[in-house]
Amino acid sequence: MANFQKDYDFKRIEDETLKFWKESGVNERMLNAKRKKTFSFLEGPPTANAPPGLHHAEVRIFKDLVCRFRFMQGYAVPRKGGWDCHGLPVEVQVEKQLGLNSKKEVLTYGIDRFNAKCREDVFSFIGRWNEFTERLAYLIDLKNPYRTLDNEYIESVWWSLKELYKKNLLFIDYKVVPYCPRCGTPLSSHEVALGYRDVTEDSVTCRFKVKNSEDTYLLAWTTTPWTLPSNLALAVNPGFEYSFVKHRGSTYILADALVPKYFEDYQIVKKVNGSELIGMEYEPIFPYFIEKFKGGKEGKAFVVIGADYVTIEEGTGIVHQAPAFGEDDFITCKAAGIGFINPVSEDGRFTSEVPEFEGMFVKDADRKIIEVLDEKGILFKREKYTHSYPFCWRCNTPLLYYARQSWFIRVSQFRQKLLEKNSEIKWYPEHIKDGRFGNWLEGAKDWALSRSKFWGTPLPIWKCPKCGKEEVIGSIAELRKKGINVPEDLDLHKPFIDEIKIRCECGAEMFRVPDVIDCWYDSGSASFAQFHYPFENKREFEKRFPYDFIAEATDQTRGWFYTLHVLGTLLFDSPAYKSVVCAGLLVDEKGEKMSKSKGNVINPWDAFNEVGVDAVRLQMCYTSPGLPKKFSYNLIRENIYPFLNALWNTAYFISECLNENLISKQKDIFRKLNSEKTSEQKEGISLVKALELREEDRWIISKTNSTAARCTELLESNDYDLALKSLIKLASEDLSRWYLKLVRKRIESGEEAAVFSAVYSLDSLCRMVAPMAPYISEEIYRKLLKGLTSDEESVHERHWPVPKKELMNLKLEFEMEAARRIVTSILSLRDSAKVGVRWPLPEAVVVSSDAKFRRAVKRMAPTITAQANVKNLIVKERSPAISSEIKPEYSKLGPAFGRKTPRVAEAIKNEDPAVIIEHIERDGEFKINIDGEDVSIRAEHLVIEKKASGGYLLDYEDDFAVLLNTSMNDGLLAEGYAREIIRRVQDMRKKLGMKKSDRIKLLVSSQEKAVAMLSAKEILEKLRHTTGASEAEVSTGKHGNFELTANEKIRDYEFFIGISRE
Repeated sequence: MANFQKDYDFKRIEDETLKFWKESGVNERMLNAKRKKTFSFLEGPPTANAPPGLHHAEVRIFKDLVCRFRFMQGYAVPRKGGWDCHGLPVEVQVEKQLGLNSKKEVLTYGIDRFNAKCREDVFSFIGRWNEFTERLAYLIDLKNPYRTLDNEYIESVWWSLKELYKKNLLFIDYKVVPYCPRCGTPLSSHEVALGYRDVTEDSVTCRFKVKNSEDTYLLAWTTTPWTLPSNLALAVNPGFEYSFVKHRGSTYILADALVPKYFEDYQIVKKVNGSELIGMEYEPIFPYFIEKFKGGKEGKAFVVIGADYVTIEEGTGIVHQAPAFGEDDFITCKAAGIGFINPVSEDGRFTSEVPEFEGMFVKDADRKIIEVLDEKGILFKREKYTHSYPFCWRCNTPLLYYARQSWFIRVSQFRQKLLEKNSEIKWYPEHIKDGRFGNWLEGAKDWALSRSKFWGTPLPIWKCPKCGKEEVIGSIAELRKKGINVPEDLDLHKPFIDEIKIRCECGAEMFRVPDVIDCWYDSGSASFAQFHYPFENKREFEKRFPYDFIAEATDQTRGWFYTLHVLGTLLFDSPAYKSVVCAGLLVDEKGEKMSKSKGNVINPWDAFNEVGVDAVRLQMCYTSPGLPKKFSYNLIRENIYPFLNALWNTAYFISECLNENLISKQKDIFRKLNSEKTSEQKEGISLVKALELREEDRWIISKTNSTAARCTELLESNDYDLALKSLIKLASEDLSRWYLKLVRKRIESGEEAAVFSAVYSLDSLCRMVAPMAPYISEEIYRKLLKGLTSDEESVHERHWPVPKKELMNLKLEFEMEAARRIVTSILSLRDSAKVGVRWPLPEAVVVSSDAKFRRAVKRMAPTITAQANVKNLIVKERSPAISSEIKPEYSKLGPAFGRKTPRVAEAIKNEDPAVIIEHIERDGEFKINIDGEDVSIRAEHLVIEKKASGGYLLDYEDDFAVLLNTSMNDGLLAEGYAREIIRRVQDMRKKLGMKKSDRIKLLVSSQEKAVAMLSAKEILEKLRHTTGASEAEVSTGKHGNFELTANEKIRDYEFFIGISRE
């Protein structure tokens, strides 16, 4: 077919295909298709305030693959795009752009101006994202996306918050929460989990002098010296034993188990239980709050309390307590009646309450605090300590654990319910279900929801300053009904929403709580808020929820996967999704994480332009979805290009052989085979069977169907890598390298059965490849197969190949695979002996103890001898020409036999190798007696080396061996020379631009011995017939005039070849 180009040019294909998709409306038809069955998919919303990276391509490829596949299976697959528009990521970036460094500076700049800038910034790269999505061929509705900043979306979020409030799951409390002093806001536990890093800092052990004692000290350890000015208590474990230790004139109290860690020269004075230390008073190490707690009106202070969480894994078994800066400290101290102080402002700096450190950022004050402690003689020990510490996931500031009032969602009491709902979800990889995600659910904390920020969904809670009444608003209509002077052009964001007051029952005005909510709650609401549920599209939501499929990077187990799951469980008593794919980390070809600092980051556009989108998509699919993905151009050229080229070259070869007559003959067969009607499919199968199919035709048709069955199963279980490799095998090995090699001449001659079989396999391949590589599949379909196998406008609108059992023959597949393995083995031996396949060899012997395999090889002997170019094939169970040597495999013997290994190894060496092998092949083991005890020797305990005798070459695998005789007599040599000459004549014909039908005059001249071999009647006739010669002469002399001549050295002889047209 003239319009199918010979060379695979991905740039041309992508440009033409994108134009076709736009002009034909294919994508819109797929997005809006109405079908009986729906496959529901939920898009995780990115933020478009930075350009997309290659890691964004990875998970989008998986999502697109699944959605295209399910659409081809007959499902409607709505795919609504989404944008995450609120929160810290946007605010931090805008602050940098405006040069603002604190919340105070934002307030000075103006919330209205700041939020306007956020609204603008959040879509600053929307164009790049849309171009990226289009070029990647990620089919998703970007014309009607959900956006978390839209009033309709926010209204749905408000509805959900009111539902939680009505269930008593939304509450305010004073707790120690993770807090970013740079951003000026608390964070949720799942946000904190995104920012941990290993840091090495100073840890200190301090001496707290026991009150009214001469020289007795409690030893307490901490990794946060900056919290020591706020110390109000020391905690011991009531169940531990503590020692009073005499050392250099002073007495120290610490956990008995830890005494050797701190002292070498010491004397134990006495031992007590931790419970006996509770109530012991000590002198504060800093004087700032002594007056505050005199008399006890502000609570107790500087006293030992009990706490079960105190361990002896680290430190001294006595834990310093600063209730303002530790979640456990806060709870324990509150229960024990300890007072409260917080001398740190919201920007993380010490206040005037601690004058020595006033104005210093707390983490920067560590060194000075330690110096002061040392000067006072309080510092007992200072050492470096490496531990995991949380940093803000957006601005990279060290987080503080900081006591403040916040709004929370009551999650902790639903841990069991969350785990129950998780059991209903299919996770890929499966281990994440009960591992990374399940473990996180087991420790789920109450969700710190409120944020003291500006750009976000406003917390819809109004409070009365007079009577304290709360009002949670769940809709815009409710706000208009209860609000005072609500504007028509209502914007639900700050500062406008803060201007709306509500009349309280007591007569006063209620003011909105000024916080916004965690942006992860926004994205976690996408399951329902994208529909503006429950205000619109209620039936559509109920039809799709829970979603059949979602996919994002693995770190979303602490992010979007988690928030979706929590809200699905709390609001709807259901998981939000049925199956989820967690995409692994993207790494370079060395396995190192891609990062700008290492210089190994690949821009997605560079990758598209360098190797093509299909190649990028296929490389992402080449490794199991959940594992780290190695990505480089070298890997693509090694793993993917051979497959793409095999697919393309197969299509090109078929296109060169197709004609209108063949198309018209076979069109009806394909129409019926691909029909949705069972009756027509049966008729199509009968038409296929009526073709004069040969064994190889039936095999490739069967192999194509079994691959379709396997590929379907693998894609449905999200094993994209294994599905791809099954397609690579079908395209590269089965169809291109084997089947077309077997039937090339039949196809070139236009034989209907062979052409049908090749087109059938290519058509199925094209459809199965389409979800992974949408461009090349579309090109092959449109330029070659459309009008023959289907009239659909696009390959992506076609039905997924449904395996037809009537056309499958697994026995034949096994036999052909056996034949191919033997041919591969013989060709490998030829290669090692440097004997090309054009040279016929007298004999190959196949040896196998597997009777089924031997039967298969015997049945396929004609195929094997033809493809391997051997005259005779012998199949045996055993051969005296093969001998075996056995050596102990020490790496396996050691773990199996321990101290007996030397004697086992010696016994193996002393046994007859043939006997050992016979027993292992028959029984799976060979028993050897060592010290009166039988031990079992298995195949893995041995290194078995086989050798050939009698002049044979030997190649072997686990289940067979091949012996090859490479000696050639004159008759075989004559055939070989003839084949080599034929190939050179064919090349000469091409140079002259000759057609297959053109006849030639041929002269071959060489030395007398060579001429004698080639003059045999059957050899001369082969030369004449195969080269298209009317006359073919072989002589020792050169005579006559020729259009083209060549001098060739073939093995031992020089040849002159001359050809002319007749």
